[in-house]
Amino acid sequence: MIRQANRFRPWQVRCAWVLLVTFFVSGCGGANIPSVLPSLGPPSEDEEVRISREFRREAKKYLKFVNDPEVERYIERIGQRILSAMGPQPFDYRFFVVEDPQLNAFAVPGGSIYFYSGLLERAKSTDEIAGVLGHEIVHIKGRHMARSSGFDMYSVLSLLSMLLLARSGAGAQAAGAVGQAVAATREIAYSRQLEMEADTLGERYMAAAGYDPKGSVAFLKLLDQERNLSPVDIPPYLMTHPVTQERVANAELVLKSLGKIEPRVEIPDPLKKVKILIRLQRHEGDAVLDEYRKLARQNPQDSEALHLYAFAQHMKGQLSEAKDDYEKARKLNPDNMALQRDLGRLYTQTGDFVSARAAFDRALALEPKESLTYLYLGELLEKESDLRAAAGAYLNALNLSPLWDRPPYRLGVVYSKLDRLGDAYYYLGRSFLLQDEDQRAIAEYERAI
Repeated sequence: MIRQANRFRPWQVRCAWVLLVTFFVSGCGGANIPSVLPSLGPPSEDEEVRISREFRREAKKYLKFVNDPEVERYIERIGQRILSAMGPQPFDYRFFVVEDPQLNAFAVPGGSIYFYSGLLERAKSTDEIAGVLGHEIVHIKGRHMARSSGFDMYSVLSLLSMLLLARSGAGAQAAGAVGQAVAATREIAYSRQLEMEADTLGERYMAAAGYDPKGSVAFLKLLDQERNLSPVDIPPYLMTHPVTQERVANAELVLKSLGKIEPRVEIPDPLKKVKILIRLQRHEGDAVLDEYRKLARQNPQDSEALHLYAFAQHMKGQLSEAKDDYEKARKLNPDNMALQRDLGRLYTQTGDFVSARAAFDRALALEPKESLTYLYLGELLEKESDLRAAAGAYLNALNLSPLWDRPPYRLGVVYSKLDRLGDAYYYLGRSFLLQDEDQRAIAEYERAI
C-alpha cells in the first residue's frame, strides 16, 4: 500500500486538494441567499472572500473588461507594491480594469478592486492612480462598507446593479434609472470620517511604496473640479466618494507631514502606454498615431517620445517603422526596461528570434522580477519550439504573479504540447479558477486526476 501511494505525482495530490476546495467554494457560491439576512456584526474574513468571489462572477456577466496583459499587469503591479508596504493581509487582492469611459473605481469587501478605463484616461500620472488604489485598498482593509451601510450580498451587488441602471435606457427612462442609481448608491456611500481615513492612510501607504503622494492630492483636486463643473451629471465615483474642500485640505496636510519624499520614477510613465492601448481598443488608431508622430518629430532626441510613437506603431501593426523608432529610442536610453521588452516582443513577431532573445535578456538584467517580461519570453520560446524553456519562463511569471490567470493558462498549453497531460490539466484548472470559472476548473482538475 505504501508503494502504491508513493506512485501519485505531485500534480495529482495538488489537484485532489484543489478539487475539494473548488467544490466547496462552488457550492457556497451557488447557495440560495435568504430574503432577509440577519445582522451579526462584522463579517468574517471567509465571508468577505466568498462575497467577493460571488461579486466577481456577477460582474463578469455585465461588465466588459480590458483584455490586455500590459493593462492587467499595470494595475496589478501598482496594487501589489502598495500592499507590500502594508504588511501581511488576511486575503488576496484582485485588480480589474473595466472598459468604460466613466470616471469610476470601486472596492468590494474581500479584496476585489475595479478601475474604469475612463479614470485611467483622466489621470495624469501613475502616482494619481496609486493614490486612488491606496484609497480603495484602505476601504477594504478597514471594512468601510460594513461600517457605513451594513454588509451582506445584497448591499454589495446593489453597487453593480445601480451602475448598470445608470447606463441603461434612453431619455426619461435613462433619467429615472440615473435617479435610482444616485439614490441607491448614496445609501452605500462612505461617510466623511471613512473617506478621510482612506485618504490619510492611502496616502501614507502609497508613499511608503515609492509613489509620489502629490499624485493623491492632484487627483482629489481633479475630482473637486469635476464636482464643480458638473453639479448635475455627477461621475459615479463621486456618488460613493464625495469630495469636499475638507478632504482636499486634509490630503495636503498629510502630504506636509510626510516630509521629503523621493519617489521611484519610471520613464516613460507606464500610464502613457496604457492610455494608448485603451484608445486603440476604441478604434482611435489614426488619431493616436498622428498625436505621437507629431510629438516624436518635435522631440527627435527624446527617448520617451520616440518610444511612445514606436509603441503606437507596434500596436497598430506597423512593425518595420516601429522597429526603427524603438532602436533610436534604445540608443538614447539603453536602461529603459520596458523599451527592451517591447523590442523583444516586436522581434518575436517579426521572426528575428536572436534579436528578440537579446532584448529580453537586457530587459531581465534591468528588472529580473517582472512577470510580464517572462510571459513574453515564454511566447518567444514557444515559437522557437523550446517548450521546456517556455514552461520555465511561464513558471517564473506565475511565481512572480500567482493571481494572474495568463501564466497558468500558457503552462497548460505548453505541457499539453509536451504530452504532460496531468500538469496541463492542473494548470488549465488553476487558470480557470483564477477567472472564477469554477465549473471549468473542476472539469480540468477531474481530468488531471
